[in-house]
Amino acid sequence: MAEEELKKGTQFEGKEEYIKDVFTEIADYYDEMNDIMSMGMVQGWHKFMMRKAGDISGKKCLDVGTGTGEIAFHVARTAGPGSTVIGVDITPRMLELAEKKESELDLPVKIDWRVGDALKLDFEDDTFDLVTSGYMLRNVCDILQAVTEMHRVLAPGGKVIVAELSKPKNAIVRFGYNIYMKRVKRMGRKYDKGKSIDGRHSAYEWLTTSIEGFPYGEDMVKVFKRAGFDDAHFYVKSFGAVNIYVGTKK
Repeated sequence: MAEEELKKGTQFEGKEEYIKDVFTEIADYYDEMNDIMSMGMVQGWHKFMMRKAGDISGKKCLDVGTGTGEIAFHVARTAGPGSTVIGVDITPRMLELAEKKESELDLPVKIDWRVGDALKLDFEDDTFDLVTSGYMLRNVCDILQAVTEMHRVLAPGGKVIVAELSKPKNAIVRFGYNIYMKRVKRMGRKYDKGKSIDGRHSAYEWLTTSIEGFPYGEDMVKVFKRAGFDDAHFYVKSFGAVNIYVGTKK
């Protein structure tokens, strides 16, 4: 019997370069807009991720698509002294800001920031005890490959925890969600000026429309299971605006 076709999100030729250009463009105000887009709830989502990580004291941890480092900072605080925390992102400007922010924090461990591709992680098999990621999968050219790479670099017994946007199922909540996302697009123009990037969407037009056709909920769980996470499951946060996916490598 043929394998079930998985949803692949929005894909197009030149997407990788476009994504690099989008995040380079918005890097300096990325954190501010994240707070606006999440209605101030983003840090709560990240704290929830750490609760699901369990005891990672002294463990080896990787944050993929680390951006300006917000999840990596939570990982460093949770893993503590003696741990290894690496943050990988495809956009050098985002990593520059992450490193600058880190210098202003009192973290128990120095984070290793690296430019890298989520579709081809430059690490050996079975390296990490925890792999995290936030709001990245909409931006990759191959969702299954990105999750498969997370599975590959995890050690047996290691855990993956991924936050991603989703759509509320409740019709009333979704109505309010759609209105709010339109408002976010308008607010985003304050920063991106509606400027087309590489002949495509402006930055916040992309970030708010990229969820269309993007797998979430059970559709995303199927991706994680195909990648090897047999126990993959998810938690609904903020009335369905975000899902947290969790899986363990056997």
